Amino acid sequence: MKVLAFGFLTFGTWFLICADAQSATGAPGLTGRWEVTTSYPEGSFVAGLDLAADGRLFTGRSGYLVPDGYWYKYSGTVQNDGLHLQILGPDGKTGIGSLVLNLHGVTLSGRGVIHDVAVTVSARRPLQRPANAPRMHNFTPQVYYTTFSGGHPPALHIFPGDTVRTKTVDCCGGGENAAQHTLPGNPQTGPFYIEGAMIGDTIAVHFNKIRPNRDTADQYRATLDPHVLPPGYSQEPAAGWSNVWRLDSEHSTATPVAPSDKLKTFSVKLIPMLGCVAVAPYWKQAIGTSDLGPFGGNLDYNEIREGMTLYLPVYQAGAMLSMGDGHAQQGDGEITGQGFETSMDVEFTVDLIPNQLLDQPWAENDEYIMVSGIGGSLTEALQNATAGLSNWLKSYYRLNASEIATVLAPSIHYDVASVAGAQAHVVAKIRKDVLNQLPKPPSPSSVFCQPRWGCMVD
Repeated sequence: MKVLAFGFLTFGTWFLICADAQSATGAPGLTGRWEVTTSYPEGSFVAGLDLAADGRLFTGRSGYLVPDGYWYKYSGTVQNDGLHLQILGPDGKTGIGSLVLNLHGVTLSGRGVIHDVAVTVSARRPLQRPANAPRMHNFTPQVYYTTFSGGHPPALHIFPGDTVRTKTVDCCGGGENAAQHTLPGNPQTGPFYIEGAMIGDTIAVHFNKIRPNRDTADQYRATLDPHVLPPGYSQEPAAGWSNVWRLDSEHSTATPVAPSDKLKTFSVKLIPMLGCVAVAPYWKQAIGTSDLGPFGGNLDYNEIREGMTLYLPVYQAGAMLSMGDGHAQQGDGEITGQGFETSMDVEFTVDLIPNQLLDQPWAENDEYIMVSGIGGSLTEALQNATAGLSNWLKSYYRLNASEIATVLAPSIHYDVASVAGAQAHVVAKIRKDVLNQLPKPPSPSSVFCQPRWGCMVD
């Protein structure tokens, strides 16, 4: 997957329909966030923008107005025919293009050039939360998807602060009472469109409830996945080995169906989790639900359970949140390639964190801050996880490299979340009681990080 530099669409734009618009008196009605559509020969793109003004000078920052991977800055002034903006690269010096924009009542429009390509833009204010918000939505899915994509129609539009009660099916499409609801292939519930979520933001998904809604689960367990063993390691599966577990919700345990004599008293504690939680990946990508990346996806991390909060970067308007692949239990690494695959009752609440993007999933519970590292090997995944936790400390505690090394060397913990797929997932985490020893600065107004090069924080 292409990982790009997003920022915070703040390109100061606009106006001129009367002489007063040239003065600072018009600025308060124009500052804040806008939802912008940029049209260009190959299509269109939707992004959020925030406008800042200091007298006659307008400045800003943004992610891409066209999907080029750049992080933009802006500087300009109002002239006779509108607000003229120069578009600059992340260094604030390299020219990328220009825009001229005008205010028309409560909307904006204009034209310009980006990378020598003509573009037009239009903008409106993001939808405001209704008077009865936050709301509780009871959503029964009718259609499930086996790709993570912004091309799927939203199943439901929700506002930050809203709560959704819904259901997920298992990886083979089975739901409550083991009834077949859809075709196999890790089908997902959603996507949910979060109003106001734009490129360069982060959504926070608080899981209030994740509970199995039937009394069986399937898990291939006749042999271990070859990824977790040395090449050539011999395994001889027993004939007719059952893949079914019996779930006992009253005692919160699972026992194998048709066990061998040696396993007749074997049971495990239920720890329900979701294997998949994702936003739409970058631009027009459609990625299969067995895969994972900075957008989330098939993370298979056994801490994504009731009571935790998962933070996901936003790469497309509305975030397009989806979830599924419930596991009643899963050990570290998912070392047979499956958890206890079953259907779930899920309740979650979504919040929006504007202008902050770590470019990889992170999470928290009562004890830990956790950052996901994903890569083609365990080594690469561990490196990305370590870089991500370092970036988190740079962003939210303003620590320098030496301070980060001093804190993490005795305190970091690693979880091997998943090793059985094409990409490995390692989580780097730190206890909150360690962080409580550090002075906490005010929250940054904007954050943009990538695991390979670090952060820009304001």
